[in-house]
Amino acid sequence: MGMDVDLLLGMAGPDTPPSLERFAPEVAEVLGVELVEVPSSRRTFFGQSEEFRAWLAFHPESEEPSLSHPFVLELGAEMGAEVEVGTRVFQELADSGRFRVVLLLDHDCVRSTHFPCEDW
Repeated sequence: MGMDVDLLLGMAGPDTPPSLERFAPEVAEVLGVELVEVPSSRRTFFGQSEEFRAWLAFHPESEEPSLSHPFVLELGAEMGAEVEVGTRVFQELADSGRFRVVLLLDHDCVRSTHFPCEDW
């Protein structure tokens, strides 16, 4: 069984989070993939590259880090490549300067741009 790779995302500034349909193209542009809405129990956008598959959804919660990172980007990668792909995607999103990003590996916070992982 592979490792779970999730990235919690929010806007880098203090702006109110945009709708999922406005947020998805911004994420897609940074990742170089097309994210399209797919049927799901929760509104979800899906895209893929040669290295990964990505599912983007809006998961608002009332506590941090989800309060400031209300979007969840789930990644699927080849077994054994999950950490490398997750770390690279984290860095691409962080380097864009557009987003707050938390990288979760098997539900543990391992890197973050704005939220201290020790508070996870």
